Amino acid sequence: MLMSTGHSGWHRIESGLDVKFQHGIPVRISNSGSSHHIDERSVSKKIHELTGFTVSMHDWTNNNAGEQEGAVCIDKKEFEKVLHQLALSSAAMFVDRFHKAIDRNAVDWDASEYAYDFNHAVEHCCMTYGTINKNTYFSRYIKTMHEESVRLINEGISPMVEAE
Repeated sequence: MLMSTGHSGWHRIESGLDVKFQHGIPVRISNSGSSHHIDERSVSKKIHELTGFTVSMHDWTNNNAGEQEGAVCIDKKEFEKVLHQLALSSAAMFVDRFHKAIDRNAVDWDASEYAYDFNHAVEHCCMTYGTINKNTYFSRYIKTMHEESVRLINEGISPMVEAE
């Protein structure tokens, strides 16, 4: 079962091992049983089964006695998939706030959400800013976001989305 775009927060994947999600995207990992070694390949596989994203972990830090926390990087090849997930979440947030579908007059919403989500997708994939052309994905992102908002309204779905 894949994580929904509305899922944000910590999710236990095994004893002492939790993954933090933002809009269904894995962003952090916590190991409260730091006395045992983490099999990153096994953990990556579990996260992939939950989300469909191929991930790696890095930048482990010791937060408290017996607890480590690290960053999760999504494979750069899945950048567009991450951006798609964020577009779905932004559509849900618009519907939650305004109780209508996004239309072509929502140019400010389109521009601001795309800029915000594009930057987060770059971060989630641990990419360097400027290494990917921002204009390349704009029209697909907008199309996805608008279509999802129409689907949510037409199906009478009133999503609850946590803003960041």
